[in-house]
Amino acid sequence: MGAVNDRARVPFALVGVVLLISSTTLAATVGTHAPPGKPAADRAVDGATAELATALRGAADEAATDAATAPVTTRANTTAGRALNESQPFRDALRLRIYLRARARLGEIAVRRGGVTVTASLPAIEPTTEGYRTAIERVRVERAGSDGAALRVELDGVELIAADGNRIIATAERSPSFVIANPSLLLHDRTARFETRANAPATRPGTGRRLTARLYPLVWTRGYAQYGGAPVSNVLATRHVEVATNDALLAEQRAVFGAVDPAGRRGMAAAGRRVAVTDALAAVGGEKARTDDVLEAANGLDAAQPAHEPVGARRRQTPAPELRVGINASADRALADLVGIDSEDDLSRLIERVQTVEARVHVEREHRGSTQRGDDSAGSGWERTGVTTTSRVELRRADGTPPKPDGWKTRESATFDATITETTTRTWRRGNETRTTTATVERRSRIRVAVQARTLPVDGAPAGALDGRLANATERATRRATQSAGGLRGAARTAASGQTTAEAARATATAQHTTDRARLESRLRRLHQHVRNVSVTVSAPAAGGGRANPPALLRDELADTREGFRSDAGTTPQHRARLAAEAAYLDAVETRLETRADRHVETNAGIDDATAEYLDNDRLDGALAAHRQASQPTAESYTDPAGNLSLAVDTAPAYLPTGSVQRDRIDVRGGGSIRPLSTRNVNVFVTPHGRIAKSLVNRIPFIGGDRVALSTAAETLAAMDTSVPKERRRPLKRAVAASAAHVRGELLAAMVDSGISEQAARQSLETDATTADAALALANGTVVDEAVNSTDADGVERERLRLRLETTLDDALRDDAARPPRRPTTAAAAAARRSYRKQLETLASDGIQSAEERARRRALGKRMGSLPAGLPIAPVPGYWYATANVWYVSVGGTYERFAVRANRGGPAGATTYLRDGRAAWVHHDGERRRLGTATRVSFRTETAVVVVVPPGRSGVGDTNGVPDERSSGWPP
Repeated sequence: MGAVNDRARVPFALVGVVLLISSTTLAATVGTHAPPGKPAADRAVDGATAELATALRGAADEAATDAATAPVTTRANTTAGRALNESQPFRDALRLRIYLRARARLGEIAVRRGGVTVTASLPAIEPTTEGYRTAIERVRVERAGSDGAALRVELDGVELIAADGNRIIATAERSPSFVIANPSLLLHDRTARFETRANAPATRPGTGRRLTARLYPLVWTRGYAQYGGAPVSNVLATRHVEVATNDALLAEQRAVFGAVDPAGRRGMAAAGRRVAVTDALAAVGGEKARTDDVLEAANGLDAAQPAHEPVGARRRQTPAPELRVGINASADRALADLVGIDSEDDLSRLIERVQTVEARVHVEREHRGSTQRGDDSAGSGWERTGVTTTSRVELRRADGTPPKPDGWKTRESATFDATITETTTRTWRRGNETRTTTATVERRSRIRVAVQARTLPVDGAPAGALDGRLANATERATRRATQSAGGLRGAARTAASGQTTAEAARATATAQHTTDRARLESRLRRLHQHVRNVSVTVSAPAAGGGRANPPALLRDELADTREGFRSDAGTTPQHRARLAAEAAYLDAVETRLETRADRHVETNAGIDDATAEYLDNDRLDGALAAHRQASQPTAESYTDPAGNLSLAVDTAPAYLPTGSVQRDRIDVRGGGSIRPLSTRNVNVFVTPHGRIAKSLVNRIPFIGGDRVALSTAAETLAAMDTSVPKERRRPLKRAVAASAAHVRGELLAAMVDSGISEQAARQSLETDATTADAALALANGTVVDEAVNSTDADGVERERLRLRLETTLDDALRDDAARPPRRPTTAAAAAARRSYRKQLETLASDGIQSAEERARRRALGKRMGSLPAGLPIAPVPGYWYATANVWYVSVGGTYERFAVRANRGGPAGATTYLRDGRAAWVHHDGERRRLGTATRVSFRTETAVVVVVPPGRSGVGDTNGVPDERSSGWPP
């Protein structure tokens, strides 16, 4: 294994040139006279073969080098250009160059031995498209060697002619195949691969994926800083996209070529420093200053080579790309419903059912046979005139087992043998005669009667014990059921008569004070805390990108773990009440999670529709998959026994800035200026209630309509200072105060209903905070803690009050009266952005000259950054688990010059593959003929970056008033 030098040597096996001739003579034409002398002819052919090998090798090497210097990547609409296959113009141009060079070289071969002369030639070609195509098809090329770094060539139609004077004595046609140590095809394939990967979306390996990996930690860090109160108003700016794109391109160079342009690394280092300073000092200088810095650094050949690490690694700690979502308020509302905080008292009904005993009298009848005697008819000619039937039941006690209980417990039973005798008397007439006949049917059966009892079935609890605290209720229920059935004998007689065959009677009785409700509620509150803390971990980008459904995951998690929350089984009323209450509570939580999951499906569909305006769903999925820490690519390893081939990348500009660059400054062809890189980044969810796709508005509750959340309006008001015009601040302040008063009134009513005096309740809700801060205390729920702590309630009553106030607050914040109008909120936010941006621009134009001005700049940036932004996911208090935002990023650029140099060492020298937009020509019949163009290496790709922050505060997003940020050269 050869050593790898600083220029990233690429494997290239030493290959000899082999001329393969399948036989001495493939096709021979013998003249009318015999050959003069075989030894002389053989010597001449041997000499011609050696010269043929040398000539073809040299011709192919020169042609391949020319093809690399002016590679045809787009064919010309010319006679020669149209002969090239549009799908592989470089290879066809290489084949044509080899043929023309080889034909010219073969014309110089003439070997004489003993009077015999051997010459070699290739057929002439016409300067037409068909003629050039014929020449191309006579040449085959492919990469050769263990690493594909050499070039294998095969030519058809090489003719050898042996002559003695003017007399041809033999001819032979050859198809020589040989390998040359020229890497032109390798360089072309690698460059094409680089260009393909540079244009790859985030769904495939390449720049799109690397760009995502670099932007994600950067945007995540800045987004969380903004959420934490840092002066960040533009989370993702053009400067960030520029640096990340260049870093991704350098990574692609290393991955494809095993080397990077050293000037590009120097430019990256300068750009990184410049962006760091800009982020810290809020836009020092501008686009032109940044462009000048990076170009000067890139051109500084004496500068030390910076240690390069990917942009995505430029941080001390990687934020965890995961989000923990808990059951939270779903657990609160389920408990409130169960214990009757703001609805019917389900817990009381459940306790009553647990204390209730149900009794029945159950009867089973078994037929034992029958006999019949007497006459049914008086004979022929008699007409029936009347019928009477009498029935008699006789019961005799018998031994036997009672009916099967089937979940019931038998309290008393009896078995009877019953005989039912039916006597039917019929009266007949014939003329003046009358006659009477009598028929008797006797049926025998076994009757089993049981008085049974059970505790009333309750979901989630086993059958209870009938003794102990329920003994009295059991006795009452069984007595009532027995009396209703007429006793055991009465029930048996009724069954024997055929009036009933199963349940003769049923009754219930309820015990009192078998269950301590306070203890039961206390147990439920402990369960509530456990359930409330159940959480799942989801990918934060997936959640923000509409690719996760946390409520559905929570539902499944609770279903899998709920048995671990249950109490031990027991049959006493207290045990059963606890088990039943736990089951009812867990069922209620699961139902609420199911409802949230169904709603979240609609939310995800709305996010899909909103982001699809910029990026289709497949590419968004690819971008989410690429949300990971950027890493330095590892170059492919190759076998390089001699170590005599190394690749070097030389590009211009080496670092692609978004600003204007003069061509003469970067030493490339042409004049004027260019913009090497163009970028666009769109912040999809600029404000929680701004312009969002209609489908998303319709799917996410409390987002659409003409009103905004109290938290959004209050955050907007809090972010404003006196520089914002009063006519914008006052309407918002009045709207926030009115909404806050409504919510405070609902809390006051709830406290009074809970038994707290109105004066005490008012005092607990009063505050001397500003209008914005007082409203935020209501929106984030801290007012509930203050109100509860101000009362004398303790124990269960204290927790009931807290739960009542929390549910009242949740409901109140959903009311229209608690949600300020949209118009004054958005108008005030827009006015604040304009005011702060104007002040920042003024400071930027003046420069940073004092600590006082730096502090003022940071204060302005912090106020602008605190304006609400982002998409609240499930934005209902208690259910709001995150705020997300999506940045759609699109980049495009062009290298004015892209060269890859292969230093082969020794006399072969270097081979350079150059793409700079120049035309490619070939010489034939003394004329230059255009083949095509060596188009510049360009790229365009897109991706999306998703950032998710916890609920509350100002969210995350660009708050500088520029949701669609484009570089000056957009579109590319």
